[in-house]
Amino acid sequence: MHSMTAALAADTKAPPDPATQEQGSRVTELFGQAWNWSAGHIPGGNLTIIGAVIVLAMLADGHGKKGTADKTDWRKADQAVAGLFRKLYGTVRALVLAVWAVLRFYGGRELRGEPRSDATFLRSGRLTAPAGAPQVEAVAMESIALAPPKVSLVKPARREPRPWAVATAAWIETYSGAGARALDRAVRAALWAVRTAGRVWRFLVAVWGVLRAVYGFLAPIVTTVARMVRLWHTWPYAARGLARVAMTAALLGLLVPAWRTMTVVLLVLALGAVAAAAHRFRPKPPGDDAVYGPRLWVILRDDLGLPEEEARENWLRLPESLGAPDARIALRLPWTFRGSEIERGQVTDLLNSRLPGEWVGRYSFTGEHFTAVYTHKPPPKPPAPAPEPPGAVDIWDPKVQEILASLGPDDFYLGQDTFNQPIIQKLSDEQAHWALSVGSGGGKSAFLQFLAIQMLMKRGIIVGIDPKSVSLIPLLGISGVHIYDNPRAPQDMRALLLWVAEVVDARNYEKKRGIRTYFPPLYVFLEEANHLADILKEEYTATKESGAPAGDPIWRDGVAPILRLGREVNVHIIAVFQDFKDTQFGGVSLVPLFPFKILGSYREQQWKRIMGASFPMPPIQKKAGRMVLVTDTGDVTRIQTPYVAWDDTLTKDENQKKAYKLLAAHYNELRDEYGYSTEALYTAPPAPSPEVAPALLRGLSRDTAPKGPNGGSEGGLSDETAGRGVTHPGSVTPGVTPQRDRLYLVPGQGGAEAHQDPLAAPVLLTIAEIAHELTTRGYAIKANTISKHKSRRDKGADNGFPVGIIGEDGKERWTLDQLRAFYEGRGIERAEESEEEAQQGDAV
Repeated sequence: MHSMTAALAADTKAPPDPATQEQGSRVTELFGQAWNWSAGHIPGGNLTIIGAVIVLAMLADGHGKKGTADKTDWRKADQAVAGLFRKLYGTVRALVLAVWAVLRFYGGRELRGEPRSDATFLRSGRLTAPAGAPQVEAVAMESIALAPPKVSLVKPARREPRPWAVATAAWIETYSGAGARALDRAVRAALWAVRTAGRVWRFLVAVWGVLRAVYGFLAPIVTTVARMVRLWHTWPYAARGLARVAMTAALLGLLVPAWRTMTVVLLVLALGAVAAAAHRFRPKPPGDDAVYGPRLWVILRDDLGLPEEEARENWLRLPESLGAPDARIALRLPWTFRGSEIERGQVTDLLNSRLPGEWVGRYSFTGEHFTAVYTHKPPPKPPAPAPEPPGAVDIWDPKVQEILASLGPDDFYLGQDTFNQPIIQKLSDEQAHWALSVGSGGGKSAFLQFLAIQMLMKRGIIVGIDPKSVSLIPLLGISGVHIYDNPRAPQDMRALLLWVAEVVDARNYEKKRGIRTYFPPLYVFLEEANHLADILKEEYTATKESGAPAGDPIWRDGVAPILRLGREVNVHIIAVFQDFKDTQFGGVSLVPLFPFKILGSYREQQWKRIMGASFPMPPIQKKAGRMVLVTDTGDVTRIQTPYVAWDDTLTKDENQKKAYKLLAAHYNELRDEYGYSTEALYTAPPAPSPEVAPALLRGLSRDTAPKGPNGGSEGGLSDETAGRGVTHPGSVTPGVTPQRDRLYLVPGQGGAEAHQDPLAAPVLLTIAEIAHELTTRGYAIKANTISKHKSRRDKGADNGFPVGIIGEDGKERWTLDQLRAFYEGRGIERAEESEEEAQQGDAV
């Protein structure tokens, strides 16, 4: 009960004191009476009293400032009156200043100090620099004239795993020994860890990409807003006042709970509007005119002799982007500018040294103003493609026939050069002998056959050595042409070379004594000279007598005299080489004796080996008939030689047979038309030895005549094995045993390179011939290598070298398949021919 009474007493207000209330009402009543009385009796009414109070307050305030800083002594009447008025004036002044500050704040004015820009109520302005400070416009120093980075659309090649990684993975997959299950679990765990790390890394990369994208979008907005805030003092007063009113309203809205939700929504909308506006009206980066113009003008103004107060805009204009393709720099020139080369060069050097890129100017000194316009220097024109010889030249082309008909006695038409002009070379004097080095598919055989046409037109005698029996086939049987193409008769080839050397000697004898001054041409073809050297060397080694020189003397006693003395008596050699090694030609250096060389379908090593490193190598072109003419003076000419056009509908063999047939007919026509002379030959060329069948064929021959190739037992073969004198009842062919019949192969049984004729027998070859055949088939096997293996077998070594067949001349010979199988068993494989080389066969 007492507690409740106390609580009620605590919450109950005390009644007002009657004495105090009565005293306050009396004061108010007295002040009202005095105020009303003064309004009716004093001139000016209460305004006079207010003005007097203000004046007294100002006087009191001034008195207080002049006097001591002591506090007002309210016990003294004078100080109390002065203090009262001073307080009253201070209060009124503070109220007025507060009202004035509010008006300036919401009016957009600076709260204190002088205006910092020349902005007005409705127009923005520029910042005003302090007195005496130069106004410098802040410009970024980076250049926007640089070319954008190049982006390649070609995807980089995917990196292949290393061989050891592939081998390790294969071992792990196939391992099934002890601990295979644990190894499998470990590998699975490692793979899971790697995949998890990869996923985490890709997630982080994606997050980083999103952050970069957000930054790329927000950075310009934030930068624009920050720049606008930094330029607050340049805003119009109305905009600044409106912004302050908005901030005040937002503050009040956030403070009043009832308005808070609406205020937040409005603030979010306002922030979005500000961001959109900032993104839309973000300032552009400074152009190159603002970056380079003022600095360039400082130097250019002095060079042109212009006063400092001249505005740059009246004399120099730069484009916004110097990197634009159509960028132009316009420069107005004073009348005092003479425009000499030195003055122009100074202006050009200044622009090129201060501006990115390379500029060229065009000056104009006509009209009202002198001007100079600079543009980008045009890029250099791409070099014109190197001229090429024509793709093909047909022998039967009327233009070619016309050129052939107009040639002189020593002139030879070789083909068309890079400007499609005929190349005519004299086969005389320093170029009396030609050396050819043409790779497979380069058109060597067709070129020799084309030269033979011109030789027949000059009524020349042609003698040729062709160990391969390919290039000179169309010349067989032509009158006045003697071809030696039997590689098993090297003595005939040696005799021919010695005969030509004797003819050269006899002709020089007659010329020296004036017996004869004109000699009909004698042309000598040496096809496959390197193969010829091997055949002759082997024949010389087998037949030389004791005490004879080790090297074959035919090159010193036969070929070299022809090369040195033949040009004086109209004897010429056209030789085809693969290499010019002196050791292969009996130690005789043949390179200086051939000052004119023709190369085609060559390799870089071949060029350096034949021509040396001092001669620049033309581009390699493996094309039929595309050749290079080189002289010792360094002249290099690329040509396209003529050949019989091929029919694309025919095979290579069919085209070759067709071409040979046409050439043989044409050779006969030329012989009938121009004829030939055997004058100054003195004797006929040595007759070729009759060509006999190889020993293996003779051993397997069905000819049982007493004088036939199989007349007697040969090579240890019995009559039964050889198939002589035995005729079994029911035999298809009399005189042939079943054992003999089993030696035949059905077509296709021997493979792609075997003889497809069942009656064809293997050919026995010498070591040199087998080495050559293996080389042409892509085996890197030399004759001396085969000789070493044979020598080791003869000395008793069990190296597996096959035993051949001893012929009538006492020499051992083998079949190509025997030695090829032997070397393939030793790991020597055939080099695969490239697709390009396979498509380029010998042109006809």
